[in-house]
Amino acid sequence: MRRFSARWVWAPDGFIGPAAVDVGPHGEVAQISTLPPGTAVPSGALLPGFINAHTHLELSACRGKVPGGAGSVPWVEALRALGLPPDPAAADAAAREAAATGTAVLIDTTNRGDTESHLRAAGLSGVVQVECLGLDPGRWAPALDAARARQGSRQVAVRATAHSPISCAPDLLRAALGAPNERAIGAAPTLHCDEDAADALLLGGRAGPWADFHAGIGHDWAARLPAGPSGVAVLDALGLLGPRLGLVHLVHARPADLDRIAATGPVAVLCPRSNLHIGGRLPDVPGMVRRGIPLALGTDSLASAPDLDLLAEAAALAAAFPALPAARLLSALWGGAALLPAGHGRGALTPGAHPGLLHLHLPPETADPARALLDGSRWPRAWLT
Repeated sequence: MRRFSARWVWAPDGFIGPAAVDVGPHGEVAQISTLPPGTAVPSGALLPGFINAHTHLELSACRGKVPGGAGSVPWVEALRALGLPPDPAAADAAAREAAATGTAVLIDTTNRGDTESHLRAAGLSGVVQVECLGLDPGRWAPALDAARARQGSRQVAVRATAHSPISCAPDLLRAALGAPNERAIGAAPTLHCDEDAADALLLGGRAGPWADFHAGIGHDWAARLPAGPSGVAVLDALGLLGPRLGLVHLVHARPADLDRIAATGPVAVLCPRSNLHIGGRLPDVPGMVRRGIPLALGTDSLASAPDLDLLAEAAALAAAFPALPAARLLSALWGGAALLPAGHGRGALTPGAHPGLLHLHLPPETADPARALLDGSRWPRAWLT
C-alpha cells in the first residue's frame, strides 16, 4: 500500500484537504482520508486522470495547417484540400502528448477505424469510435457492418457511431446509435451535433453552405437527409435522445434544444478551443449548467486545437464564463466517464477504482484550487500511479 498526500485532493464531491490517497499494489484506490489541519503535506493537488471525451487522432498531422474563423464548411473544405495521408507517427505523438498532460482515458473518433494502437502505445485506455456517414444505404450499410466487426480489447473498446444528423440518413442514425434502452453496458456512442449555424439551414430548409457542399459531392441528398429545425430536434424525433449518448459541440443548440437534452439525459461534450478556432463562438454553457445537463470535455483534433491538454479546455470555458462555479467546470474533466463501458473504474478517486493519480503543482498559498487550476496557467503535473 502506498500513501500520497497533498494540500488538496479532488474527492467525488469536490476538493478536500489536507488529505491522503491510499493506493494498492495494482494502482487501485483503497481510500481517501482527510488529515488534521496543519499536517505537513506537499503543496498542490491530487486528481484522477482526465477523460478526453472527443478527439480525432488521425488528424494529428494537420496541426496548425487548417485555417479557421469562417465556420465549419470552409474549415472542412480546407482540411480536404490539404489531402494529407495518414501519419501514424503523428497520431502516436499526439496520444503521448495527451497522456503527458494528464489524460488517462481518450474517446477517439475515426473514419479509418485503426487508432486503437495509438492509445495503447501511449498507455491510454478508452474507446475508439468508428464513424459512419452517408445517405445511400449502399454506401453506409457496408461501412457500418465493417465498423461493428472490429474487435476491441480490455484496454480500448471499439464501437460504431454516426457522424452527425447533417451527414447521415435516419436509418443510419438509428442503426449506429441504437435505442436509448440498448446502451446500458458497452461504450456509449457520441456524434457531432449543431456545431455550426449552417446545420440548421440544411436540416430545416435544405439551404445554406452545407446544402451547397452536399450538391457539390453530386449525390441525391435532399430526400434522404433527416429534416428538423436542429440536429437535437432530429435526434429527438427519431427517438434517439437519452442517457448514454454524447452530443459533441452543440455550439448552435437553441434553448428548446437544451430543454430536450435536459429532459432526456445525454452528455454535452464541449470542445471550446476548437469551436473558437473554427467559428469564433462557444455553446451556451451557462444555459446547460442551469438545466443540469451533464458536461464532458474534449479537445477535438490538432487540426482545430493547438494541443491535447484537456485542462486548457476547461480553462477556456472559465475565461469565457467567469460567473460559473470553477468546480462545476473542473468536474467536466471527468464527465466523459458517463460514456465509458460499465465497470471502467476511471474518472474518480473512489475505493476500488483505477483512475490514475495525477499531481498538479500549485503554490503553497493557494486558497481556491479549482479557480487556480482554471486560471490559464500551464501548471506542472506528474503521474503518481
